[in-house]
Amino acid sequence: MSSVAVYDVLKKATERHRSVRIIAGGLWRDISPLALGYKGDKLKVLAYQFRGDSASGLPADGGWRCFFVDEISWAKETDDRWQTGHYAVAKIEASLDTVICGTGAQVRTYGPARAS
Repeated sequence: MSSVAVYDVLKKATERHRSVRIIAGGLWRDISPLALGYKGDKLKVLAYQFRGDSASGLPADGGWRCFFVDEISWAKETDDRWQTGHYAVAKIEASLDTVICGTGAQVRTYGPARAS
């Protein structure tokens, strides 16, 4: 799956409050994407991971994760309930320099939007 196709799945899911199953770093994960944007000049997604594998371990109730889109090899929207954790706005501000789209919190854009 191309990075453009992964981006399209993540953007639509973010806008629609939908969960997504991804493969990132060779591990499958179920996430609810909160915001999509740039950190520096790399496209990144901020998501709440509620199920799946994690190299650093995943708390029983889930946890915040950031993924560079070009490191996600596969993505598919699921019927799982969209989930989020605490401090969503703070997570967006700390994780992304420029926000393209976001859900579940007030989204702030810190620079010019870049072409996808």
